[in-house]
Amino acid sequence: AVVSTQSTGRFTHINVSKQNYVFSDFPFPDDVPDFPHHSQMIKYIRDYAAHFKLVKHIWTNCIVTNIRQMADGTWRITFDKGKYGEREGQQILTVRNVSIATGHHSSPHIPKIPGEESYVGTLYHSMRYKCASSSGIRQGKRVLVVGMGNSAVDIADNLVTQGQSHVDISARSPTWVFAPYVLGTPVDHYATRGLYMLPLTIVEKIVQTLMCILLGLPKQWGVYPLTSILRSQPTVSHTLYHHIQRGNINITPDIACLGPGKKVTFSDGSCAWYEAIILATGYTFGFPFLSKNDREHVLTGVNELNLYKNVFSPKYGHSLSFIGFVQPSSGGLVTMSEMQARWAAELIMGTCVLPTPTQMQNSINQDRCWERSWYYNSKRLTLQKIPILYNDELAAMIGCKPDIRKHPLLAWNLLLSVSAFHWRLDGPDKWSGAEEMVARIKPPPFYHYSALFIIALVLFVVLGLVKVFLMQLF
Repeated sequence: AVVSTQSTGRFTHINVSKQNYVFSDFPFPDDVPDFPHHSQMIKYIRDYAAHFKLVKHIWTNCIVTNIRQMADGTWRITFDKGKYGEREGQQILTVRNVSIATGHHSSPHIPKIPGEESYVGTLYHSMRYKCASSSGIRQGKRVLVVGMGNSAVDIADNLVTQGQSHVDISARSPTWVFAPYVLGTPVDHYATRGLYMLPLTIVEKIVQTLMCILLGLPKQWGVYPLTSILRSQPTVSHTLYHHIQRGNINITPDIACLGPGKKVTFSDGSCAWYEAIILATGYTFGFPFLSKNDREHVLTGVNELNLYKNVFSPKYGHSLSFIGFVQPSSGGLVTMSEMQARWAAELIMGTCVLPTPTQMQNSINQDRCWERSWYYNSKRLTLQKIPILYNDELAAMIGCKPDIRKHPLLAWNLLLSVSAFHWRLDGPDKWSGAEEMVARIKPPPFYHYSALFIIALVLFVVLGLVKVFLMQLF
């Protein structure tokens, strides 16, 4: 593993429901809430590792310094093992297959802001922020949070509620805000196979209309998204609009320059003074342990990968896989990473094969072309995928895509609900508890009512046509 500088705020809950942020053969305990706290998340991961006896296979306190392919196709891994101050020196391991799972949130993105050297307030990246009481920011002071992603909004909420601060959010690219629950159901439960049978433009209109009905037009709260609702990464928050409505949080334009003193000047010419600025400006990733030549085959731009289905390089095939380098548009990374890992494992065992390098590259180019035509042009969106469609695509390659014909009693749930357990019903490594879990996770009630409405409407039209026909007949 490569040492990461990331941290998690003490107040952090995951913003994806536990049904979509779970390994497909290991459910969360029933007493864990829909959106677990990070302490519950780490306990779940530790329990998973213990249950499947993985701990003995995990080497901690290792820094990988070099991964290099040898002439015979094997990979030589150079790493330093041991606790800090007690390093054992470089060690070498030779293997036939390597999976890189260092994640796409590995290095903080810290933008260069004009005049920052003359700013005398507190200025740091959000990765350092734990909570208001330990932030180094005096209670009740004015704070500027840069960015409008999930971390930015969570930090702003914590500063207001715990630090009693007045917070402004500077958003260069304002985004849509989703409520965590829609009509009593976690919002990510609506991203189902049945929904995505509709054209994506129709899905977008449905989702955008529903969110505007529930939360109001974003411009009412000073938020002006640059795109329609499904063409960028949404922010999930039940408190942002609440604080804006009460004057605790304001949305400001992009920063033009900092200083002198604690002054911040915005792109519209306005200015304000802030005790602190927190840069919730996201993360980048790279592979410093790969050679320059290998990196060039994999990483073609900032946050842009040349990988078949975001996992395999056409040059190296299944001997080198990249796990977790994908951004879910709705739902969690765990299910997608697990499906990638299952695919890689089946390839290593020889139960399936990859297309030819030329076919893989053509597929990469086609996927990239579609993504650029649909998503907003941002380095934040280069890894974007629709989870249930992506997982189904990979599942089909290894034979674990759920077959509705084999599970007629679960057909309604397979079409109109979503959970990781769908991909354990069939194929390799299917799980005996999958049917029960799929049956337990019901479709949102909204889908039931919508289906009944459509059935009633169809019956009404049919009966009307029959009535007209009979009147003409007699």
